Amino acid sequence: MSSRPKANSLLIAFALSLIASPLLRGQDLGDGEEIYATYCAQCHGPNLEGGQFPGFLDGMWNFGSSYNTHRNNIEFGIPGTQMVAWGQVLKQDQIDNVLQFILDREAKMGVKPPPPKPISETEHYTLNVEVLAEGLEQPWGMEFIDERTAVFSEFPGRLRLLVDSEVDYRPIANTPRPATRPTGQPFGYMDVALHPNYKENGWIYLCYIDEIPEIIDDEPNRRCATRIVRGRIKNHIWVDQEDVYKPRSDDYTVIYDHFGARMLFDSEGFLHLSIGDRGRMLDSQSLARPEGKFHRMHDDGRPAEYNPYNSMEKYGVLPTVYAYGTRNAQGMALHPVTKEIWAAEHGPMGGDELNVVKAGANYGWPLATKGIDRDGTIQTPYKSLPGMEEPIHYWIPSPAVGGIEFSTSPLFTKWKNDLLVGFLKHQQIIRIELDGHKVVKEEVILRESGRVREMKTGPDGALYVLIDRRGMILRLTPKG
Repeated sequence: MSSRPKANSLLIAFALSLIASPLLRGQDLGDGEEIYATYCAQCHGPNLEGGQFPGFLDGMWNFGSSYNTHRNNIEFGIPGTQMVAWGQVLKQDQIDNVLQFILDREAKMGVKPPPPKPISETEHYTLNVEVLAEGLEQPWGMEFIDERTAVFSEFPGRLRLLVDSEVDYRPIANTPRPATRPTGQPFGYMDVALHPNYKENGWIYLCYIDEIPEIIDDEPNRRCATRIVRGRIKNHIWVDQEDVYKPRSDDYTVIYDHFGARMLFDSEGFLHLSIGDRGRMLDSQSLARPEGKFHRMHDDGRPAEYNPYNSMEKYGVLPTVYAYGTRNAQGMALHPVTKEIWAAEHGPMGGDELNVVKAGANYGWPLATKGIDRDGTIQTPYKSLPGMEEPIHYWIPSPAVGGIEFSTSPLFTKWKNDLLVGFLKHQQIIRIELDGHKVVKEEVILRESGRVREMKTGPDGALYVLIDRRGMILRLTPKG
């Protein structure tokens, strides 16, 4: 049940024969070890050591790092690989039992995820990887505010500074309170951005998950939404806060998912914001809703005058909407030459996309997608539809795209204007060579790193990488 694909038609046929067998479908195995021995050992070794497919003793699960992701991969399979859907053979509790057996056996044997490991030789460079910090809580967004200092966010609700490549562990005081999970844990700091004239005005933009507490049927209830504020940092304190993008009351929902929340200033000084579909898929196609959209506004939050739907505001259309039909874009970058905005977006199960953001464009979600739903069902029979934008590129299976960054560093001149893409689930960074809007080559430049949330080129030319799985900040430079 590992997720590193190796072609082996005999094993695939064997697995499919198990799925088709009424006898095995009715077999009532409860013990995880017994289930593993019956269904998994043939491919992955009786002691998890590997066989025709990889084992589980190296700490690597290439198609995910969370329990829920592993479970989905077992139940529904992984499109584009030889991992079949075992949910047709195993019951729900059996899937949990066999997964828990694997994880417990890994723990008992002292198996741990390997440290970040660069590819020894990329096509052009051998990379040096420094771990600047570890043990942070899901670092999410980062911007350099001067030659020595970067500000970065942590998802549970903190801003911190990185000074001379060392973390100042004192959180910035007086920052806004984020939402709270039903378990009571705070969550919701996402991207940070700097005003184009930051050196003159000091404005730092923070995108976070805001909430409205309320009581329904005598029970506490929380609705949440994506919000932007801006403020300044003075003497390690957040001051002068102003609202930039404040959701309407109806925009707050009880769904804790797909907030999107990347920000980017374009070459004209407009602020762009991605908001995910929030689990309300069809709202991505409604111009009256903020979900599943790219929004464009002035630096103070006013809708840009030339947004494509401004004239329709009297019909309930949101004037900030710039493009729509997206699922959950968590990567945005400005092309250094064309000044186009590129975005990387999470698909469902399969179909993560790379797009160029165009005014008035409809990117199809959920009416057209290259992937299928999380439970393995067909979301829509249409992979494309007339009038809807085709992605520049897409990935099957889904690597869970994170931050993206165009390479402009003088340290990496052979990667000039290439696009670097971080993968959360696949735990990699890839380099993409482009010919206009066409992807001509992909190369993995960092693997086994953990979940790559964001990348930024520093004033020193190094690539700074935020890893949310281990809470790390990495610094990548070419050796020599």
